[in-house]
Amino acid sequence: MNPEDIRRISRSDPQTIERVITVLGAQVAQLEARVKELERQLKQNSQNSSKPPS
Repeated sequence: MNPEDIRRISRSDPQTIERVITVLGAQVAQLEARVKELERQLKQNSQNSSKPPS
């Protein structure tokens, strides 16, 4: 989303703005879950992982 997209959305009706915010909120939640999973994977090593070292 670029600045022009944001300006266009800000001039939209309230329902459109609500939908955009809802979609963005869902995307944030998905990204937060992905980061959490990647951080969990980073904390694993050969001592606490069920997989042998490569």
